[in-house]
Amino acid sequence: MTAIILAAGVGKRLLDASGGKPKCLIRIGGRSLLERLLQQLAAAGVAEAVVVVGFGAEVVRAEIGAGPGGIRARFVDNPRFREGAILSLWSAEAALCGPVLVMDADVLCGQTMIDRLVHTARDNCFLLDASSDNTGEEQMLLVRGERVLNIVRGGAPGYDLMGESIGFLKLSGAAAGLLRQLLAAKIGAGHTGIEHEEVYPDLLTRVPVGFERVDGLPWTEIDFPDDVTRAEREILPRLDEAG
Repeated sequence: MTAIILAAGVGKRLLDASGGKPKCLIRIGGRSLLERLLQQLAAAGVAEAVVVVGFGAEVVRAEIGAGPGGIRARFVDNPRFREGAILSLWSAEAALCGPVLVMDADVLCGQTMIDRLVHTARDNCFLLDASSDNTGEEQMLLVRGERVLNIVRGGAPGYDLMGESIGFLKLSGAAAGLLRQLLAAKIGAGHTGIEHEEVYPDLLTRVPVGFERVDGLPWTEIDFPDDVTRAEREILPRLDEAG
């Protein structure tokens, strides 16, 4: 299994906190978000990661090197990183030929969540947090039975379960190949300014994708300076307690 880590964004709102570096290099508890994620993947048994870089690409390469914790890190460039994140995922399209993890690089979480995703018995799987607040900005997974049917910012009524997507998705080789086709079709039609999540609804109508619940486990997405403060004061101590 290969992890595709999307780490090309600028993170304008966090440039002060990052010292002008990409936000994936923001340090929480002495380690950057990207370094921590790669180490966690290695601990879960993932051997290779494709890291998509754009803003500050050379800085990311220099800090990460060949990969921490025994994982092999391979870098691909998205020169159009100021457009939609769909182009970052497309930059790694060569990896969409076998089982993959598609992961945002700006998430702080514990080893438990990574292990749950990597080792789930489900071929295709999101991590879903039904305990998080829905402010209308979050990417919400909409579920009937054991299947995720849609992902919508802010959610929608009429489903058995709704929960926030952590930003991590596991796909089988067949599903990854289909995702590659869907990405190609969107980009070919000129939809280069959209988020990669906006392709997922089409995927969800074609292949069954399940979920693992991570309600109550400590995690946060790093988007704003306040998120960095919360990560250091609230999330990190809980991760340390969990080992």
